Amino acid sequence: MIKKDRTITGIQAGIMLFVLMFANKILILPSLLYEDTKTEAIFVPFVLFAFEVGLIFLFYKLKKKFPEVSFATLIKNHFGKSVCFVLYLLIMVFFLGKAILLYNVTYMFFKNVIYIDTGTLPYLFCIIVIVNHLSLCGLRVLGRTLQLFFPAILAVTLFSILVGASGIETMPLFFTSSAGSFLMACLRHISAFGDAIFLFVFFDRIEIKKGQWKGFFALTGIGVFSVIAIIVISLISYAYTAFLHPFAYFELMSYIKEYGGLGRIDLLSMIVLITFTYFHLAIYMKIFTTSFDTIFCNLKSVYGVLTFDFVFVLIVNFVVKNLSKTVAYGEAYLPFFTIVSFLIFPFFILWLLFCKRKRGDE
Repeated sequence: MIKKDRTITGIQAGIMLFVLMFANKILILPSLLYEDTKTEAIFVPFVLFAFEVGLIFLFYKLKKKFPEVSFATLIKNHFGKSVCFVLYLLIMVFFLGKAILLYNVTYMFFKNVIYIDTGTLPYLFCIIVIVNHLSLCGLRVLGRTLQLFFPAILAVTLFSILVGASGIETMPLFFTSSAGSFLMACLRHISAFGDAIFLFVFFDRIEIKKGQWKGFFALTGIGVFSVIAIIVISLISYAYTAFLHPFAYFELMSYIKEYGGLGRIDLLSMIVLITFTYFHLAIYMKIFTTSFDTIFCNLKSVYGVLTFDFVFVLIVNFVVKNLSKTVAYGEAYLPFFTIVSFLIFPFFILWLLFCKRKRGDE
C-alpha cells in the first residue's frame, strides 16, 4: 500500500539534507581525489560545497517568495509542460545514476570488509526490500524515521571524526600539483554533489515555519563540516598513501580498533554506513518516484516504484559489476548530468525569483 505523501517540517528537511551530504563522498572519494590532484585534494570539497550551499540559498529565497506552491507548478506556469517533462525526466535519470553509484561503492566496501565472496543478489534483496518500504511509507514517515535515528548517527559521526583527528601525526606538502589537475578533479567528481535539488522536488511538501530556518541551516552547516572534516582528516592522516585507502570513513577508526573490553569499536562506523546507505537509497528512490508521478500523473504511483526497481537491478547486475567500472561510470558519465543541479536548476530558479507572479502561482 502506497501512503499519500504529507508535509515535513524544516528540521526534518534539514536532517534529510544532512544525511544526503554524506552520499558518495565518504568512502572512495578521498582516495580518488588524491590520485587526481595529490594534497590539493583537500580544497576540492570546499569548492564543490560552495555550489551546494548556493543551491540551498536559492531554495531559501524561492521558498520565501512561493511558500506553498510546488516547483513543478511554477515550471509549468512559466515555461510550459514540455519543459517540466524534460526537467523532471533529467532529475529521474540523475538520481537513479547516483543510486547505482552509491549501491556499487557500498557493495564493494561490505564485500571487502566482511570477506564473503558472493553475488549481488543477497545484498540486493536485503537493500531493495527495506528501501522500497521506506520510500512507499511516505515522505513524512521517512522524515520521522530519520529524525529518530539522527542523534545516534550524529554522535557516531562526530566520534569517528575525533578518532581520525587523533591519528594525525605529520602534515603533507602542499602545492605539488598543477591548477589544471585541480580543476579536472573538481569536474570529474562533481557528480558526488548536487543532492540539494531534492529540496525543490519536495518544494511544496516542506513546511518551514519562521523559527525553523535557523535549525535548518544549522543542520546543513554541521553536515557540510562533517563531510569536509572526514575528507580532510583522511587525506592528511594517510598523506602519500591515501590512494591505497579507498574506504575513508571506516578507516578513520583504524587507530583504535579495540578499546579495553569493548572489542572492535570500528563496527560503529560500519553500522552508520549501513544506516546511511538505506536512507540515501530511500531518499533517492523517493525523488525518482515523485518525479515519475509529476511526469506521468495519470499512472498509479506503483509504476514509478517498479520502474526504479527494474532499471536499478538491471544495471547493477549486468552493466556495473566491479569497483573499477563503478569509478569509471562515476567519473566519465555522471558528471554530465550534474548540469541539472548546477546549471539548469539555478537558471530556472533565478528566472522565477526575478519574474512577476502569474495567476497559477498562488
